[in-house]
Order: sequence, then structure tokens, then C-alpha cells
Amino acid sequence: MLSPKSLIILLIFIIIILGIYIYRTPTIVPSYRSSSSPSSKTCLESYDPHIFHKISFHSSMVHVTGPVMINYWIQNKTGFELGGPSHFTWAPLGVYESALRLDVTNFAANTLWESNLKDNSDFVWKNHSKGKQYVRDAVDLKGIPSEFYDFVLASHVLEHIANPFKALLEWIRILKPNGVLLIILPLKTVTFDHKRDVVRLEHLIEDYQKQTTEADLSHLDEILRLHDLGIDQAAGNLEAFKARSMKNLENRGLHQHVYDQELLYYMFMCLNLDVKLQKIWDNNNLIIGQKR
Repeated sequence: MLSPKSLIILLIFIIIILGIYIYRTPTIVPSYRSSSSPSSKTCLESYDPHIFHKISFHSSMVHVTGPVMINYWIQNKTGFELGGPSHFTWAPLGVYESALRLDVTNFAANTLWESNLKDNSDFVWKNHSKGKQYVRDAVDLKGIPSEFYDFVLASHVLEHIANPFKALLEWIRILKPNGVLLIILPLKTVTFDHKRDVVRLEHLIEDYQKQTTEADLSHLDEILRLHDLGIDQAAGNLEAFKARSMKNLENRGLHQHVYDQELLYYMFMCLNLDVKLQKIWDNNNLIIGQKR
């Protein structure tokens, strides 16, 4: 029979071991999917808000403190990035060093952010070849094989797309079963979109059903009226910003829609992605979902 002192020492020892185990184990937020979630079909085919929104979103799901840890999903795995490389988001998180292989794509050889890109060339990061550089539109990854990648990344890309569900379906297509989709979007409250409203899920579904193209400028009046040029110095004055925006199909500079964590959660649920992590830091919204 152990003495009270021995029991206390044993209890302290067990607590220390459990603490070490919890600290060293990757934190994975359980899927929020419930028994009332949509069927294997996406909500794009038969969206019913009364049924769909029974899957409740809670703000407590979104982590707003602590470091961002994503190595669990990308360490020694093969990935694909839309619009990369992302020097201010994925790079500080160690993605380019941790991934075994990473292919990247941009919508054109010359963009507002990159120039002289060559399709099917090497993607080099810090003098090391990490994968292939492609020139593909995010809504049409023609030639990229289905169910090939362990993870897909997109940092500050989806907001530039007029038909986001069309793009997301392409990104999911190239994911392996159980692969993960990691998306970062701007945090509305601290960016030049802070005067705009978050887009409604129904609107994005309509864009998909109407087959809205990337030439769409239906949000231009709203953007010109509410875009905070005082924060977006690179856009110039209103006249220069409007001139650039009129050529959006060529440069993709517009933020077509504004997002928040609640909307992202329901978009992922709509596409039958199991939400694993939602995180806010600096001016970024991160959501990670796993393909079923």
C-alpha cells in the first residue's frame, strides 16, 4: 500500500508525462461535421439553408492565440500551391523547407506579383528545386492529375476569384483521399476591404450555378465605392485603381468577394471537407479541411 506522499509523487509524475505527450502531439481539431450534415453530394446541387445551417458554427472554433503549427499536414509530403510562392505566409511557416515536393502555379506568365514564369519549368526555392512551376488558371488546372497531392495550398488567392466554388472543386480534385486543403484569406477588419460586407454563401452558390467567369465585373461598383485606397497605396488614386480594375481579367487584382471564418466554415462543409483547424493571426484567416 503506497503512502500518501508516494501517491502524490506518483500523481505528479503521471501529470508530467501526460503534459509532455500533449505538448509533443500535433493538435488536430476534430471535424465539426454532425450526423445532420449534407449527403456525399455537395450543397451546390441542392442547397437548403434550413437544413444546411443546422450544422452550427461557433466562434470558439477559431483560434486567435498561439503560434500557427501546420507541419503535421505538410512534413515530407507532396503539395501543390496556387499563386505561389507566398513569401509572407507559407514561407515563415516553414512550408517550403518541410514539404518533400511542392509544385506551384500562377494564372499567367506575368502577373502583378510575378514575371517571366515558364510553364512546366522548375520551381526553385532558395537555390533548391522543390517541384514544377505551372501556368494554369486556378479555376482550370488542366493537365494536373487528379488525386495526386497530399496537400493543396492557396494564400490570398480565393478572394481574387469570381467563381470560388469552381476553383475549390478543382483544388479538391487534385487532392488524394484524406488529403488536406489549406487556405489563407485576408482578415477583413484590418485590410482595405474593411468597409465591405462578407459575401453570402447563397451568392457564391449562384455564381457557381450561373457559371460565372473570371471576366465578371459585377462587383466593380461596390469595390470602387468601398475599397480603402488609403490602406492600399499600391493601387494609386481612384482613377488609376479603376483603370487597373477594368482590366481585371488580365491582372486579377480585384478582391471579388470578402470572407470571414464563418463563411469559410460553411463553404468547406458544403464541399464535404472535414474542418480541422481555423485560425486568425495578423491579417490572415487560415482554414484547413480534409478531403473525405
